[in-house]
Amino acid sequence: MSSGAAVTGAGAGLRQVIDEFARLLAVLSEQLADSLHESSRDCVAVGRSFHRLAAASEQIDAIAAQHAGMEGLREPCAEIGASLATAVVALQYHDRLAQRVSHIRRGLEHLQALLRDRSERSYEDWLSLLREVERAQEVEQRRLMAAELEERSTAELF
Repeated sequence: MSSGAAVTGAGAGLRQVIDEFARLLAVLSEQLADSLHESSRDCVAVGRSFHRLAAASEQIDAIAAQHAGMEGLREPCAEIGASLATAVVALQYHDRLAQRVSHIRRGLEHLQALLRDRSERSYEDWLSLLREVERAQEVEQRRLMAAELEERSTAELF
């Protein structure tokens, strides 16, 4: 086998590895998407349940306020309200987590697109593209963290 044929064979083998890597990135991205969709659907259902519980608690509290013998219900209603507020904070955390996971998924999809693009690139071009993906990920991560800190500081004011 000539050295040119060996290089061509090695290039084809490398291309297969790169294609397989891109395929695996697609699988991981889809798994993240499916997980996000499922958890978001569940969180929406939980949120609806919280609204129904809050409404029921408010109705019970209103009835208790109107009847002298039912004052004992007001404290449990307040506890339900406090528990619901804590649960809403947990749902907000889930929302922020979902945003981060979506961002990671977009990064995986970008890497996948780069790997599947059959354009000839030099080593330096590849490094530059990969560093660009990394910079975009870091910028978005900082933005999400800043938004989270701002949300926390606003929540602490109230």
